[in-house]
Amino acid sequence: MRKALNLENKNRVLKDVFGHNSFRELQEDGIDAILQNRDLLMILPTGGGKSLVYQLPTLIKDGISIVISPLIALMQDQVASLKAQGISADMISSAQTQEDIDNIVYSAKMGQLKFLYLSPERLNTQWTLNLLSELKINFFVVDEAHCISQWGHEFRDDYRALGRLKSNFPNSNICAFTATSTNHVTEDIIRELRLENPLLLKGKIFRKNLYISSQRRITNGQAQLKNFLKRHENESGIIYVSSRKKAEELSLNLNIAGYKSLAYHAGLPQHIRENNFKIFVNDKVNIMVATIAFGMGIDKSDIRFVVHMSLPKTQENYYQEIGRAGRDGEDSEVLLLFNSSDMIMQKQFLKDIPDQNYANHLDAKIDSIYKYATSEICFHKQLAEYFEDTLDECGSRCDNCSNSDDLRQDITKEAQMVLSTIYKTNQNFGKNYIIDILRGSTEQKLLSNGADKLSVYNIGSALSKKEWFVVIERLTEMKILNLGEFSSLKLTNDAIAILKSQKKVDIKSSRLLVKGQEKKVKRTQEFDYDEELFEKLRTKRSEIASKMGIPAYLIFGDKTLKHLASDKPFDKASMLEVNGVGEKKFEQFGEEFLNVINS
Repeated sequence: MRKALNLENKNRVLKDVFGHNSFRELQEDGIDAILQNRDLLMILPTGGGKSLVYQLPTLIKDGISIVISPLIALMQDQVASLKAQGISADMISSAQTQEDIDNIVYSAKMGQLKFLYLSPERLNTQWTLNLLSELKINFFVVDEAHCISQWGHEFRDDYRALGRLKSNFPNSNICAFTATSTNHVTEDIIRELRLENPLLLKGKIFRKNLYISSQRRITNGQAQLKNFLKRHENESGIIYVSSRKKAEELSLNLNIAGYKSLAYHAGLPQHIRENNFKIFVNDKVNIMVATIAFGMGIDKSDIRFVVHMSLPKTQENYYQEIGRAGRDGEDSEVLLLFNSSDMIMQKQFLKDIPDQNYANHLDAKIDSIYKYATSEICFHKQLAEYFEDTLDECGSRCDNCSNSDDLRQDITKEAQMVLSTIYKTNQNFGKNYIIDILRGSTEQKLLSNGADKLSVYNIGSALSKKEWFVVIERLTEMKILNLGEFSSLKLTNDAIAILKSQKKVDIKSSRLLVKGQEKKVKRTQEFDYDEELFEKLRTKRSEIASKMGIPAYLIFGDKTLKHLASDKPFDKASMLEVNGVGEKKFEQFGEEFLNVINS
């Protein structure tokens, strides 16, 4: 009877409060674990619906849920979203006055709150622990749980201290959530949080609504960026840059060119950062040019593109950052512009890390993201394999798979030059030395080794050093070359076949010529809808959001508006059939949107 009641409650809350007609993959399994008071670790890509997994059972269970979240902006957004749905939630942070905090504490103690959001730094104080001991806590939520791992890409000491939750609150289960986690980080999270027999749920890495592109950056990349932005006129997007100065310079250049953008970085005063964030999420500007300071907590669902103007630090960072596009499930596009100088610059910073093991760990991650960017293997497949997932090639959702119109160039002759040079130097040297021989360098080291006497000396002067790097990258990617000790290049059996002209090697022309070709990205559309009506509904949504002082996507997401513009409901009953519209949302906004549709 209790199981049937929970099932009835789950479906009712899902539709009435959250407006969804059915659960997404793994959501119900996670909800059931929480309802059964079981520890949970859920690894689900951005946009997979992690928040619902802990929000829904809280509305069924007695007591208050304590959510530990890493950023004030993230907490503010989550609290605003819950309040917009008529759910009692609040947060305690350094951004509030003592009077505000006192009022929130009173509400929590009186049982008037269902959710209380805290930062890990705030939680790890005796004052907070004393407060929590007086509350009826149903369970704890650790959001962005990868931060707890020593090897995680956002490592924070106060996250490590969350391991004391089990000893301080032995009767409360812990539910941890993250979008990215390798097997090593997963084990670290379970161990550090002391999760007891947790249910581990891991979603597929593949996000079919993301189209992934990667191009070698030409000069500062701004011409490539503007070509890309032509496909995203008046759409929301994030452009990531490597420094505060570049954020401000690029934002200024875009505004001069007629775009609407703002800069965001850690060097800006907090009130300006917060204001810029609000302007962006409220659709007053559509482009945010940012450093990684604009990180976790961007819950804006209708971001249609993310651009990286340089190589990210790791594939974890990259996957988190591109995950901010298309959270609503609609088609979105991500572009990575890179150069080998990005990798060199990042490796310079490793010299300042005192822990050599950790520096070596980061060094390998830098090599991995560079290999990803330069590879011709499906980008989605590479990401899946990095996170120990399996995936067939995407077919049409990345540049490396959608290359039927991309010219290819035979580089067998160039490959033979490289392989011959490696062979004649006894496979003892790395790529720089080999390229210097091919280009006829007069470096003293080469001359003292007699390299200028080799038959291969200066036979490759027609190609630039960068182009030779690309050739060697291609040969390594095809496993024609392996890396030996001290990064020396080693020949494989396939290398012999190429030297004997028994096997050919080709490459995308755009890749060898260090020139990015403009792609025509075809957007998929699951259903037809009235585009004129969709724009009218967006206008109405913007008007309501402006009056309420909340982001527009908290009212209805773009996908829900498209369904409304397709189904054209005419009354409450037919509007409640639309996915994304529940009883509470209809009570707040339904009549206004019906008026637009019926007019």
